Amino acid sequence: VCALSALAGFLWVFASKTVPGADQLIVCRYADAFNSGEITMLDRKEYVVLYPYQLGVITVLRGVFSIFGPGNYQAFQYLTAALVPLLVFSGCQIVRILSCENRRAELYYLLFIFFCFPMYAYTAFVYGDLSSTAFALLAAWLFLACLEKVTVARILALALAAGIAVQLRKNTLIVLIAFGIVVLVRLLGRFQRQVLAAGLGVLAGVVLLQGALRWIYRDVWDPEARAIPAILYVAMGLHEPNGHPGWHDNYEYIIFAESGDNVEAATETALEDIRKSLGRFREDPAYMWYFYKTKVNSQWQAPMYQSIIMNNNIVGEQSSIVEMIYEEELLGGLIKLYMKAFQMFMYGCILLWLLAHWRDKMSIEKYVLLIAVFGMFLFSIVWEAKTRYVFPGLLLMLPYFALGLQELTGGLGKLLGKVREK
Repeated sequence: VCALSALAGFLWVFASKTVPGADQLIVCRYADAFNSGEITMLDRKEYVVLYPYQLGVITVLRGVFSIFGPGNYQAFQYLTAALVPLLVFSGCQIVRILSCENRRAELYYLLFIFFCFPMYAYTAFVYGDLSSTAFALLAAWLFLACLEKVTVARILALALAAGIAVQLRKNTLIVLIAFGIVVLVRLLGRFQRQVLAAGLGVLAGVVLLQGALRWIYRDVWDPEARAIPAILYVAMGLHEPNGHPGWHDNYEYIIFAESGDNVEAATETALEDIRKSLGRFREDPAYMWYFYKTKVNSQWQAPMYQSIIMNNNIVGEQSSIVEMIYEEELLGGLIKLYMKAFQMFMYGCILLWLLAHWRDKMSIEKYVLLIAVFGMFLFSIVWEAKTRYVFPGLLLMLPYFALGLQELTGGLGKLLGKVREK
């Protein structure tokens, strides 16, 4: 399955002819500029200064472009496709640990991950969404393994995987916070050396790689430059641009520019806008219900996870099959319908697994990825809405999808056995 999924990813990159656009294109240009010695990109009001969380993926792109040639975004796409087996293998190992080596659950997981269409579509996305999730799942597997038996090799690998995942995509911190919750609960119950070591390994990986990134740009970063404050994204998440509650409308950039890049002034404006939005919710609860229902559904009931619309900058002639998928008529419509059934069945199986074990005294690490998904859900409510941000959650839920289906088929098997006996 690892080999076949990698092949499918490579074929998709080759056949889709997707090129970077929007923020993807910007980070590629900055990577090339840095490699050529252009350091003014770190001056005030520049993109990287306003959005410093992009510096991690820009640095990775710099490395790729240094090896494979300036602007060679295809090398990054193929590298992302090459990480698909890491994602598949790590997820299977997680299922093996969570299911106590239930082979049926592992088989279900391999089937689900192999036929998860958005995973392949995101191999062409020149960003850290898929690659960071691969390293996050690797970190989750190593984290669970360390809780069973800690070794120096596991701790070092865990630290490296966690650090890389966060640098590729800062939102991956949500997954690591879930690790932290597990560590805290376990240590409050009883001190265990391997639990503390696992927690410290994750923390060390994030801190050290972030420190390494700051060291790389220590001579060119303007200490007086200020990034856009996070509160502006929260305020934007309470807007309704063109009937799309919580979606992006350039609010954060506009307000920060109007404030003259003054963080305190921009923060005060955002807080005032938040108070106004919350005041409207208090006055009109029906509107608040509509707003959040629509915002949640637009992100968590979108089975394609923007895998096509976020990769629709095409240069060249696509293969006929890929073109039919992009047109979303017959083949594309069937895949969309399939993913809708996939998504709803996944939610149902996860709910079944939770109900089947709600009275069991399972250790909290059994729920670690679901804790992370719940964190993503809370994040999607308060932050700027975008279905792409939910896509990593799909890959984190697949192990529990497999566990739920194993529970369902096992229950049906027992029921059929009783019927035959009668």
